[in-house]
Order: sequence, then C-alpha cells, then structure tokens
Amino acid sequence: MPMKIVEYHGKYRKSAIELMCLLQEHERRLSSDRPPSNEISAGQLDYLVAAVRNSIGKIFLAIESAKAVGLIVVFRDNEHPGTQHVYPEYLQYGLITDFVVAESHRGSSVASELLKHAEDFCHFHGLSIVKLSVLHTNAVARSFYEKRGYLPYEMVYRKVI
Repeated sequence: MPMKIVEYHGKYRKSAIELMCLLQEHERRLSSDRPPSNEISAGQLDYLVAAVRNSIGKIFLAIESAKAVGLIVVFRDNEHPGTQHVYPEYLQYGLITDFVVAESHRGSSVASELLKHAEDFCHFHGLSIVKLSVLHTNAVARSFYEKRGYLPYEMVYRKVI
C-alpha cells in the first residue's frame, strides 16, 4: 500500500506517540534538558492536538499500512502585537514545531512530502515565510532543511545559571 499524507486522526494515536517517542529520544541524545520519552510523549501529542484545534494549525501524518511513519506539526504564528522590527508582510509566518520520520523511512520521500504539506498549509493561509528551529548539534536535520532552501535566520543562545 503506498504512503499517503493525512491530517491527524485519533485512530493513529498509538503510532503517532511512537513517533513522538522517537523524536524525544533523538533530542535527548543531543540535549540534556529533554526528559525521557516515556514520561512526556503521550502528553506532548495531546498538547499538540489541542493546540492545533484551538488555533490555525495542523498535524500531518505520513501513513503506510495503516500506521504513522512520519509526523509534522505546523501553525500560523505571528510576531508580538505592536512590534515594529519587521515589515508588515513578515508579521505572520508558518511555524513548524515538531517533525519526525520513522527510522525505517528515512532517506525516502516521507520527510520531503510532509514538509511540502506543511509549506502548502502555510501558502494556503497566505503566509510567505516558514520558520522552524533545530538543535544546533542536529547536523542531519540542518542539512535536510538547507537542501530544501531553508537558511539560518536567528541563533538562540542559552546559559544555565
């Protein structure tokens, strides 16, 4: 059965949680501030489902053989009201918050197809900019995004005090 991209539905909850676990464990290897996936993945998915329901956003899943093999979350977001530091046409933008593909499907077209759906969602909502963040040490993800036209925009520094 060929892969298809669909909007999140509860019937895919179990495999979506598995993907959230995969994402969390990957990020735990890169950053010490991430709790174990078994502690947060189901709750994080519930948070994201509620967040897209209460705003302009979508969770897209790549489905193969009735199982989610990829997940991307995209929202319409905006700069703080009243800000003057960017031109008006850049005040609203698409924001990708979570993006993961099953290890068995990496290197296939799954990630590209999910990203295209997120970008199409943004285009449909009249947005000309898509933003996302990636852990600095996640070289594979940074390379993926840069090959698709994403460029470094802002750097966030942090210090634990």
